[in-house]
Amino acid sequence: MDEIKSSDKPFQKIYDPGHPDADGEGYVTFPNVNLMEEMADMMAATRAYEANVNVVNTTKDMFMKALT
Repeated sequence: MDEIKSSDKPFQKIYDPGHPDADGEGYVTFPNVNLMEEMADMMAATRAYEANVNVVNTTKDMFMKALT
């Protein structure tokens, strides 16, 4: 991912007039965050970070061996 951008997905509206957060029409607005999608993105970012750290460490080890 190259940048952080806002989601274009619409918020989920559910009709529940008894809910304390309901608006004047009786709808409750829930976030547009998909937890499974966010966890998958986080795991991919973690793996990419770990791969980059391994590349840097391997390169550092090769330079150190070349110096000795």
